[in-house]
Amino acid sequence: MKIALVYSPTSELNLKGYPLGLAYLSASLNKYHEVDIYNYNGRKFDKSIKSFLSSIKIKKPDLVGISFNSFNRWGAFKLLKHIKRIDKNIHVVLGGVHPSTLYKQTFKYFYNDLDFIIQSEGEKSLPMLCRALENGSDLSLISGLVYKDKSGGIIANRVSDLVKDLDELPLPDYSYAAEEIKQKEIAYLISSRGCPVNCSFCSTSSFWGQNVRMNSPERIREEVELVKQMGAKRIFFHDDTFNLGIDRTIKIAETLKKSGVEYAIQCRVTPANEEMIAKLADSGCRHITWGVESLSEAILGQINKKITREMVKNVFDICAKFTDKMTTSAFFCVGTPGETEETIKETIDYLNKNITSTHGPGTSMLYILPGTKIYWELVKNDEFDEKVWIKTDSVYYYTKENSLKTLNRWRKRINNSGIRLPFHSKYFWDYALKENKENMNSIRRSFRKTRKKLGRFINMLRNRY
Repeated sequence: MKIALVYSPTSELNLKGYPLGLAYLSASLNKYHEVDIYNYNGRKFDKSIKSFLSSIKIKKPDLVGISFNSFNRWGAFKLLKHIKRIDKNIHVVLGGVHPSTLYKQTFKYFYNDLDFIIQSEGEKSLPMLCRALENGSDLSLISGLVYKDKSGGIIANRVSDLVKDLDELPLPDYSYAAEEIKQKEIAYLISSRGCPVNCSFCSTSSFWGQNVRMNSPERIREEVELVKQMGAKRIFFHDDTFNLGIDRTIKIAETLKKSGVEYAIQCRVTPANEEMIAKLADSGCRHITWGVESLSEAILGQINKKITREMVKNVFDICAKFTDKMTTSAFFCVGTPGETEETIKETIDYLNKNITSTHGPGTSMLYILPGTKIYWELVKNDEFDEKVWIKTDSVYYYTKENSLKTLNRWRKRINNSGIRLPFHSKYFWDYALKENKENMNSIRRSFRKTRKKLGRFINMLRNRY
């Protein structure tokens, strides 16, 4: 079977790096099928749509799998409207957080444009679907599959067969990202799925589940060696929570030290201790972003974060001992239900008195995302119109209690707070700043060349007339 896997473009928020899901899906399929991968993350919207549609006219795939979330759904919807017009026999399958969560709505509005949605992960379900399409086997046996029955109704199979041992999956197929890895010398990996905490603003638990599954340190080493061979010198781990247990984190650090790569991670402030952080710093970890969200005890309880301010202070005090090897920052989110001027002041006051980090806070405003507790409560109370996902290409902030202007003001205030530490290690993301500088220099050079050409053209006209 000829299969095209595509990550659709977006006019909203792009991923950092490249979509990892395509790599795992391709690896689960390419032993028995011909797979092409199309990654349009960060690409121009209209040009990407035209490019993909032109490609399937030429390559004529039997199945198109579209991966998307709420931010790049508009690109997916644009593709959906055209694929079956090109060839009505192409099987169209959707996957990702957005269609998994809102499969009823997606089928309602695109009933004639798609055939299947796979809820949650697809490494087992998509190969099973391909076999079923080839030999006519029973679709009801495929975990998480949503499909049309013979009468035209929609059947949603229960998600029952998640990958229990992630080490059993074949090594990801990063061929579609090879040039990017080689050029930027950075690769993006993930070492676990799921999160033990069900924060009210996050959809991770609804998609992956709270039953956390983890790669072994040995498997992580294999994946690191794979991308090193492709030219990677730095690794960014996309895990929502890298430190899923102190012992495991230490073992991974010891493994990564042998690999000789630098890496950056995202962590919760618990579990953590000085031994773990020291091992990370010594092994090549060059940056940790700690998920904090708020330093108001009331807000931390409201969002079910399951941390305390003292835990936050503790990890930053420990990290302050290792500024010769790594940098740190905290991630905050403003505008959660119950947020007020008082809770923001509480966060800022605690930051200014107690939190020392090499880099200031990174703060976002709360998005309303399908699958989160906040989202379902708004829908239940008729305070959010789900039709916006179909009618607009935007993703909305939570502005029920505070205006967008207020949220943005709070965001800026938090970003300017906290105690800055001098640091002596090279900042992990400096390569990105260097790259941006090079891009700006390239733009300036191009502008100067254009200006010279325009000047010569004007002089030519003057001489002629």
